[in-house]
Amino acid sequence: MITRVNNITQINNESISNGFTVGQLTADYDDSTAITSIAVSATAIDLKDGDKFIISGVEFTVGVDLDAGRLAITVDSITPSSPLLIGDKLKISKENLFVQYQRKSEGTIGTIPVGAQTFGPINYESSDYKITGVDPTYIKILPRDFVINDDGGNEALEFKDGTNTGLTVGDANQEMIATVNIPYGTTATHVTVWGSSAARTVEVYAASIDANGIGSAIGTGTLDGSAIDITDTAATTTNYLVILVKVTTTSQRVYGGKVTLTQN
Repeated sequence: MITRVNNITQINNESISNGFTVGQLTADYDDSTAITSIAVSATAIDLKDGDKFIISGVEFTVGVDLDAGRLAITVDSITPSSPLLIGDKLKISKENLFVQYQRKSEGTIGTIPVGAQTFGPINYESSDYKITGVDPTYIKILPRDFVINDDGGNEALEFKDGTNTGLTVGDANQEMIATVNIPYGTTATHVTVWGSSAARTVEVYAASIDANGIGSAIGTGTLDGSAIDITDTAATTTNYLVILVKVTTTSQRVYGGKVTLTQN
C-alpha cells in the first residue's frame, strides 16, 4: 500500500506537451484559408527548410531557410484545422523530436539531406544500399576488361567500330579473358556475357592476386546473354573473377558483360 504524505499537484498538460518556443503569432489566421507565411515575433533560432513546429496542435513545415530574428516564416501551404490567434506560441514538437532522435528520417545532418530511406546520395531499397554514381549490385564488364589468352599466334584483340561492333580475336585459336574485381562487402552470384555467337561457351573461375592458378570453373554458360549461376563468391582482400569466352573464329564478337552482386 502506498501512503502519500503530500498532495500531488497536477501539472498542466500544455506546459509539458511541447517544449521550446520559437516565437508567437502576431496575426490571426482563420481555418478556411491556406497559409503559406505566418507573422511572428522575432524567431528565437535559425530555421531550415523542412523544419517542423506546431501552433495549437497544427503542424507546420518551414519552406525556406531563415535566420533567427525573422518576423515572418515561409511555410509549406496548409489550411489549419482550427483558427490560430495572436499570441499563440510556435513550439517544437516533442513527439517529432523523439522520432528524429531515434530514427532521423527528415531534416539534415550537417548539410546532407535526410529522408525516410535516404541520406544524401545513399538510398535504402529492399535490403540493398544504393549510392548515386556507384553500381553496388552489379559490375559492367567493358571491352577494355578483356585480354587474349596465350593460345594461337602473337595477335591482339580488336574492337570493331563499324556496323557490327564488339571485340574480336586476331587468331581463331585464341580466346578472350576478362578479369573482374569483386567489391568489398559484396558477393558475386551471376555472370552474364553478350556476343554475336550465342552458342559460344563462357566459363567463370575464381582467382587470387597472391596465388598461382585458377582451379576449376565455378560456373559455365554461353554467350547468349543468359545469367550464369556461379558458386557464390564473397569478396576478400585478394580474390577476383576470371571470365573465359571460348570464341572459335575471328568473326565472332563479344559486346561485354555484367557481374551480379548481393550485399553482404
